[in-house]
Amino acid sequence: MNPTQNPSALRSKKVITESLLLLMKKYPYAEITVKQILLETDISRKTFYRNFLSKDDVLNSFINTILQDYVDTIQQQQQKYSLLQTLDDIFDFCGKNKEILFILRDNRLLYLLLEKLNVLILNEHNRYISESQKNHLESQLLTEYIIYFNIGGVWNLIVRWIENDMRDSIIDIKKSVIFYLSNIRKIDIRDI
Repeated sequence: MNPTQNPSALRSKKVITESLLLLMKKYPYAEITVKQILLETDISRKTFYRNFLSKDDVLNSFINTILQDYVDTIQQQQQKYSLLQTLDDIFDFCGKNKEILFILRDNRLLYLLLEKLNVLILNEHNRYISESQKNHLESQLLTEYIIYFNIGGVWNLIVRWIENDMRDSIIDIKKSVIFYLSNIRKIDIRDI
């Protein structure tokens, strides 16, 4: 994707993205073509390719944008980090992006978010750790596995909630997570 800030280019990108999302509501993503996207807009093929490489680039660009909003929220919460705050931030993100999450679900593309979250969250973590931690390879490797473990667990929880059309109570889900985690603390590592 071309990262220009030109107002005309930004408008074109927005129209192209909205067109793709609209088409994804009606047709399977795999069947959508650039030509179809352009037929839904008044954008020329030349303008499309000036801004994007492909329809995948359009979708990836949009996903990157919404995930960057999530990361910005995490950065604002850095001082108040807690499990409940993290879950609140995640559920808020899902509420704000409900329509796109359903579109991705219906097109079996939710995994794209997980792939990007793995990279984004790890990068975000690495921005905040000390230099001594960065230079300690064993600690860094362990931390990376823990981050992936946490992202995977939370992500599966969110996917399940999305699959249930986000009908389940957020409060009940958070209580279940807290209950589960409090029971894990009671496990004696020597018993494993």
